[in-house]
Amino acid sequence: MDKKSLMLLAIIFLEGYVVLSAELLAIRSTLPYFGSGTDTISIIIAAVLMPLAFGYHAGGRFRAMRLSDGTWSLPRLKLARNFMISAIILTLGLSYASLDVFFELMLKAFGITDRLALAVIYSAIFLAVPVFLLGQTIPLAGHFFPREKLSTLAGRILFFSTLGSFMGAVFCTLVLMTFLGVHNTAVVTIGCLAALTIAVSRKPLKLEPLVAFGCFALAILLNSGTLLRNRDIVDNNRYNLIAIFETEDGSRYLSLNKNFDSKIGPNGEKHNYIEYAERTFLDPITEKYGNRTPRNILVIGAGGFTFGLDDGLNEYDYVDIDGSLKEIAEEHFLKQKLGANKRFHPVPARAFLTGTEQEYDLIFIDAYYGNLSVPEHLVTREFYETVKSRLTDDGVLVINIILSPTFGDAFSRNFDTTLRSVFPFITRDPVFNYDGWDMQGVQQMNVIYAYHNALANEQGAVYTDDKNRMFLDRSRTVPVLR
Repeated sequence: MDKKSLMLLAIIFLEGYVVLSAELLAIRSTLPYFGSGTDTISIIIAAVLMPLAFGYHAGGRFRAMRLSDGTWSLPRLKLARNFMISAIILTLGLSYASLDVFFELMLKAFGITDRLALAVIYSAIFLAVPVFLLGQTIPLAGHFFPREKLSTLAGRILFFSTLGSFMGAVFCTLVLMTFLGVHNTAVVTIGCLAALTIAVSRKPLKLEPLVAFGCFALAILLNSGTLLRNRDIVDNNRYNLIAIFETEDGSRYLSLNKNFDSKIGPNGEKHNYIEYAERTFLDPITEKYGNRTPRNILVIGAGGFTFGLDDGLNEYDYVDIDGSLKEIAEEHFLKQKLGANKRFHPVPARAFLTGTEQEYDLIFIDAYYGNLSVPEHLVTREFYETVKSRLTDDGVLVINIILSPTFGDAFSRNFDTTLRSVFPFITRDPVFNYDGWDMQGVQQMNVIYAYHNALANEQGAVYTDDKNRMFLDRSRTVPVLR
């Protein structure tokens, strides 16, 4: 294989890397603004695959032509301009500072709050065009390959393109996002586009390579550590955008993906729902059992580790997928080390529950992604059945969830139905006052669900007669209301 062919294959490899890394960066970078549900991810994937297909087709139809200024549009120039335009758009679409301004404009200036609408608008503006242009790379590069058997050439091109995509999927997330952060990974991707532009340009001082290099410099600026620190961001890893800041009243907040996850006030105040859960379910443990009987407590969604922070009696297991949370919380948020009775497990919640036989006296679930969205795999019947199996016979489950207190939307109703299919006699308490006449789901607030395993075991929560839908009680048979 000659030097020219190797250079062309390297360009195809790098283009495959850029497309996949841009897709993954888009999914991760937009998480704080419209979450990371299957619906929004599918929109981003569609905004990559369809333009990519049209790009292949458009690139295959390209023919050299004379432009109005007398110059010729050749495959090399077309490639350079495609890379340049892609660099311009993706610099703005993948950089933290520009994204923050864009979504603030969407939310405040245009009043667009629907997550799917935000996902569509973002994908249309920042993904569709650059992916369409990058998709033209393979057919345009085909003009420069020496003539050889078509099947051999096609196989070689697809191999290097797919290999680049593989590296974009694995190296981008497992290496760059982990060790450099999401913001620096975006800089690397824009740098690859700048390198591609320079590689296909005849002269490095022409418009296309100069603009692409300018985009690379702008990406460094928009994702600089100084800019992030000025916005109170202490980490931007593959799981979370973590910010810690103080307000005028002296309260300190830890924010994960734009959510105000944890609070410590000047006098030790916490979020209302945390204080409610501690007052109702944690404090009575000491009153009931004294200081001689520590209980096992599991917290899913560690956040800032404020739940049970001052409790030195009971044994705690905190579970969160982001392994950096403990160190960051101790250094920047709590300003103290966690007690010896507190252990942190940086693993997915379902993996932890599946991998342990430990039963807990109290399980507290408080897990969110960006835009106050709950991870989809943590709101399924299967997940809650696993949770139930990890409760002791007299254990208590407490769930904090943000939804409509009046069941004014589909999610509130579906979530409640799912819970009650697993946990009979579960209680539901909105933390704040609300308008009981609002049936449109306008109000969204913290709602605490609580389930007592002892009560369900005592009552024998089992249907025994499908025909009459009767409910088995140890003392009497009670019809189930429908």
